[in-house]
Amino acid sequence: MAFWHRGRAGAGPSAAGSAWDEFVGDGESREATSFDLQSGRTRWETRMARHRSGRPTSRVDLALPAFTLIRGGDLFERGGSTRTRRWASDASLLEVFRSEQLRVVDNGVDRTTVGLAVEGLVRVVAGNAALCRRMLLAKPIRAILIPRGSDFRLFGFPRHTNPRSAGIFWNRPEDAEALLGLREEYVKPKPWLMIHEMTHAVHLLGLTSEERADIERLLMPVYRSRIWVEEAVAIYAERVFGAQYTEDDMNAPGLYGKTRRDWDPQHVFSLFMRMLLMPR
Repeated sequence: MAFWHRGRAGAGPSAAGSAWDEFVGDGESREATSFDLQSGRTRWETRMARHRSGRPTSRVDLALPAFTLIRGGDLFERGGSTRTRRWASDASLLEVFRSEQLRVVDNGVDRTTVGLAVEGLVRVVAGNAALCRRMLLAKPIRAILIPRGSDFRLFGFPRHTNPRSAGIFWNRPEDAEALLGLREEYVKPKPWLMIHEMTHAVHLLGLTSEERADIERLLMPVYRSRIWVEEAVAIYAERVFGAQYTEDDMNAPGLYGKTRRDWDPQHVFSLFMRMLLMPR
């Protein structure tokens, strides 16, 4: 998530930058590590056997019915009812996710800010237990707090990272961890930043390749590139969680500002994101 200053419409995050999200210049592309639903059930049963007893798990524990809404739909269609039974993540499930999958590196940032950052990240998986379970089975995430004014590239992010970005999600399939960076000075004033970056993690680690293809079929005619599809998904997540934007946020250059302004709660993709994340 690049942070843009007013008065630079159309400009990138640096003199040589672009209007794309976290990265400038040439370099590797951020990639997905697709969730394997077939093996996920077995791995879930094994994992949960270590944490709790109770009813046997079944495929529904990992199912995401929200995808039935977008298969064959159109981004700007008006949707009908999206009533579905809610299965929110319980406190114990969230604690396992927080302790095992989020590896927080605070870099000396104050405890209050670190707590707000972690709370914001966990919020993304709190509403939908199936999604939380998937993220428990996915690659772990190293959540890095970037001290005020520091360069992301000093903390393990690739060299083509935009040093002025507010937040970054980075993944390569060959890496043991994904990286999620949050700049200290934006955690408190922009709580939707955590929603945005954690939604990237869900999109690229918690969905199957077929599910991501469903999203791309819906959004590609509008956004025309995979990088912008990823950004649109994260921005729609910001909106369904009730993001409060500044004028600068709403007028950010490129599709950042436009997607925020054009969002409608009754568009099919808005309803899909609400069903997927079930914000509470």
